[in-house]
Amino acid sequence: MRLILLVATAGVAFGCTVVDGPNITGKDMAAANPSFATLDPASIVASSPIPGVRRVMHPAELARIEQTPGPFEEICFERATKILNANEILAALESALRSAISREAQPKIEILDFIRTPVPLGTLEFSPTGLSAAGIWRGHIKCDDNRTAPLWAKVRVTTEQTWIEAIQPLAPGKPIAADQLTMRSGPRFPFGQAPIGAVELISTRVPNRTIRPGEPIFPSMLAAPHDVERGETIRVLVSSGEAQISFDAVAESSGRAGETVLVKNPENGRHFQARVQEKGKVSIIK
Repeated sequence: MRLILLVATAGVAFGCTVVDGPNITGKDMAAANPSFATLDPASIVASSPIPGVRRVMHPAELARIEQTPGPFEEICFERATKILNANEILAALESALRSAISREAQPKIEILDFIRTPVPLGTLEFSPTGLSAAGIWRGHIKCDDNRTAPLWAKVRVTTEQTWIEAIQPLAPGKPIAADQLTMRSGPRFPFGQAPIGAVELISTRVPNRTIRPGEPIFPSMLAAPHDVERGETIRVLVSSGEAQISFDAVAESSGRAGETVLVKNPENGRHFQARVQEKGKVSIIK
C-alpha cells in the first residue's frame, strides 16, 4: 500500500502541466487530462500557482469543474520557468545604467555571478538604486501584472574617472599645498560620493581628519578653515549699549564665524567665551 502511495505521489510530482500565464485555462486542463477537452480553451478555470510552487487539483475539485462524478486522478500545474544566462542579465543591467549614467562615461559591467535557480518567464528589471557598493545588484522579474520574483547579480561596475589624492600625510586643520596632491585617473565605482576631481576645489579648505598618502580626497574629508585658531592672538570687541572697547587676547580653542570659542585675557589670566565674527576677531555683547 505504501509503495502505491509513493508511486502516485511521484506521478503528480513529475507530471505537472506547465502554465505560461497567470491563469489556468480550459486549454491547460485539456493538456493535463484529455477528458477536459470539452472545456472552452479560453475559459479561466483557476489562478496559476505562484512561480516555484505547484498547484495540485484533487478529484473532488476536478469533478466540480467537469460537472461529472469522474473518476479523476489528481493533476498538477506549475508556472513555466527558465534558467537565465549572463547575456540576459547583462542586457538588463546595461539598460538600467543608461538612465543613470551619461553615454560619455562609458560604464563597464563585469558579471561575477548571478542567480542560478529557475525563474518565471517575464521582464527583467534592475534599478541603479539596487546596486550596493559591495557589488550586489538586486532586481526582479515581472511575470504578471502584479507579480514579481527576486533577481540578483554580483557585478563590478566602473567608469573612467579622474580624482585628487594625497601624496603626503595631510594633517587636520592645516592648509593644503598643491605639492602635497596629485591627480589620478582610472576605473572607479560610479555611484555614491565621488572623490574631488580638481585641485582648485581643495585649495580653500582644510582636512577635518588625517588624510594618508595615496588616499583619494572626498568632500566629506574637508572643511572650511577656522577663522580663529587655538593659540593665536586675536582682537576682542566688547559692546555694552553704545559703549565699545577692544583689546588683544589669546584664543584657547578654534572656531569659525558664528561659533563660540574660549578666550584668555593675558593681562589678568581670566577666561571667557566670545563669538567669532571674522578672521582673527571675536566679540562679546553685554
